[in-house]
Amino acid sequence: MKRLPVIILVMIVVAVLATWLLNRDFSEIPVETRAMIIAGGTLVSGFFAFIMTRLDEQDAKIQQEKKRK
Repeated sequence: MKRLPVIILVMIVVAVLATWLLNRDFSEIPVETRAMIIAGGTLVSGFFAFIMTRLDEQDAKIQQEKKRK
């Protein structure tokens, strides 16, 4: 499985949802601060998606090796 499309998709979904939530519920926060919150959340979610897909690939390799034996 290719990791990059999954990671980018997760980051886009988080950015869209964060933008919607911050604009809806926290409109009094300055735009620059909201942009920083959105960027931070997007980067953190991308990092977690990277780690999780990496662990998933390692698990798949281990299972393939077990099947071969």
